[in-house]
Amino acid sequence: MQQPPLSHPYTVLLVGNYEPDRQRSMLRYAQQLSEGLQSLNVNVECFQPPVVVGKFGASPSGIGKWLGYIDKFILTPISLKKRIRQIKGLVIVHICDHSNAPYTKWLSSDPHLITCHDMLAVRSALGEFPQNKTSWTGQQLQAMILRGLKRCHCITSVSSATRDDVIRLVGNDNSLKHTIPNALDDSFIQEENQPQSSSPVEKCPVDSRYVMHIGSDSWYKNRGSVLRIFSKLIEDQPALKLVIIGSEYSDDVLRENQCEHLGDKLVYPKNVDDETLRSIYQQAELLLFPSWIEGFGWPILEAQACGCAVFTLDQAPMNELNAIPSLRLQHSPEETPQWENLAAAQCLEYMNSSEQVQNELKNTIKAFAATFSLELIIPQYIQLYETLLKSE
Repeated sequence: MQQPPLSHPYTVLLVGNYEPDRQRSMLRYAQQLSEGLQSLNVNVECFQPPVVVGKFGASPSGIGKWLGYIDKFILTPISLKKRIRQIKGLVIVHICDHSNAPYTKWLSSDPHLITCHDMLAVRSALGEFPQNKTSWTGQQLQAMILRGLKRCHCITSVSSATRDDVIRLVGNDNSLKHTIPNALDDSFIQEENQPQSSSPVEKCPVDSRYVMHIGSDSWYKNRGSVLRIFSKLIEDQPALKLVIIGSEYSDDVLRENQCEHLGDKLVYPKNVDDETLRSIYQQAELLLFPSWIEGFGWPILEAQACGCAVFTLDQAPMNELNAIPSLRLQHSPEETPQWENLAAAQCLEYMNSSEQVQNELKNTIKAFAATFSLELIIPQYIQLYETLLKSE
């Protein structure tokens, strides 16, 4: 981005996540915002919940989780208010992850906004997803988050689907209806200008043809369907492998999905850094991403930026990011018991198409993904900051 000549007359205090929670994507998001805002001469300071009690063993689960709660919900509000007072001039507090919405209780007199990435955990706690039960303590935490969102001066969501959830669960005020999508890292945006290559990529850990999947083992990632779709693919292409960026499938899950025969077909690369991930995307035949639901769906854009086509369900927000209509599931899973067979047929239609057709589609999806750049998205945040200041 080019440096504008004038700075903005305010400071944005970005509130990031608690380091011991190891929420890599949210830490990266806060860093992205900081870099993007600074590139446009916005004064930026970053704040993370202090690790004090957590030094004795904070972790995302068990006793360590409770140590983290002391830091996050007792000590952090004090530190945050102190930090705001130390900044001279106008301050806008930007909470980068809606899971930190409880802090709005202490921000009523300060201009602030929240980026909401999804409402899935809140919806689970409210019983909207019976297949994903929430513990009692989890319900209390999500209730705190929902109360924090309802106190917030301004909310922007990363997708229209998430925005619709915010309107339904938080409120219908115009200040809650903003939508600003996530941005891709510049390293992915730069892939648009890289030529397609049929030669092996040095960092790619797989030396045979493969499709891939990336994601956690959360229920909404629908990892069982990944196995069943892949099982159908290898009936047509027996040499194909499945590269999985994420946890390994257990023997029980393989049995439940009648996919024990896939054992030697599943590849789990270790220590995958960003460069290796781009290489894996570049050489993949296809990304299988059949999530039931997402807040945004970063991997869909990452893959397409690298020229890797993606199969998704035809539901928001996934269908908003998937630039190839023929790779969105053309049947309702609820109404089609054998939908994975039909999904595999759609995937094979693409995989068996000519090299010319695939190259044209790859150019299309790379250009589409490149529109999700910091250069285009950061000005939307600046406009929102200035609108917020005028309304306070």
